[in-house]
Amino acid sequence: MASAMEQPGEKLAAGAEGCGEVRGEPQAAGESIEDRIRLLLRLRAQTKQQLLEYKSMIDANEEKTPEQIMQEKQIEVKIEDLENEIEDVKSDFEMKTLALNRMKLSAALTNNMEKMDAESSVLTDDMKHILELHKLIMKSQEESSELEEKLLDVRKKRLQIKQTSRSMLLEIQTEKSKQKKDLDNMENSDVIKTMQKKLQMEIKITTVIQHVFQGLILGSKTNWAEDSALKEIVLQLEKDLNTI
Repeated sequence: MASAMEQPGEKLAAGAEGCGEVRGEPQAAGESIEDRIRLLLRLRAQTKQQLLEYKSMIDANEEKTPEQIMQEKQIEVKIEDLENEIEDVKSDFEMKTLALNRMKLSAALTNNMEKMDAESSVLTDDMKHILELHKLIMKSQEESSELEEKLLDVRKKRLQIKQTSRSMLLEIQTEKSKQKKDLDNMENSDVIKTMQKKLQMEIKITTVIQHVFQGLILGSKTNWAEDSALKEIVLQLEKDLNTI
């Protein structure tokens, strides 16, 4: 009986060694994912360094220009996008590694199940149960992968909405700044100043004429209150042109 129990153990070890022959391709895929992760981490570090340089340049000025704000927002969005991609690649790598290990175990168990004799029926039943659990786990992983893809789509849409809103806000700020600048230029322009001087001169002349007419009407001792037309003229002459 002891020899019968030792034999399945030796066969299990042999199956595990035999399963090692299929490691090449998945291992190469794992190395490719690791290279991608390292590349993304390096890109994120470079982007953060670039953002720090832009911030140091911007902080040196009292006011940020719209172009500087746009560059800063674009870099922040790029960093967020890279971080999300890194997390997705890490999660995918971990799931593939876990699936690979389970596939190795499943292959070893399957190979040994074919070689086991009747005396190890209990162990065979346990292995069958393990394989069933493995299938359930693989199915759950597939469903989880689908949910992660949907979550990634939601993140991308949210990022697009955020980028669009930032662009619109920046356009509004740029337009307001442009309008304010144009208004300041108009108020300080020589043409506006000349027109204002002419207007003040015309107001003064018109005011003098009003006073002259008022003096003539009052000097004539006419009862202008009884004449509706004359009354309207007098009331118009009493208006202050500076308040119009």
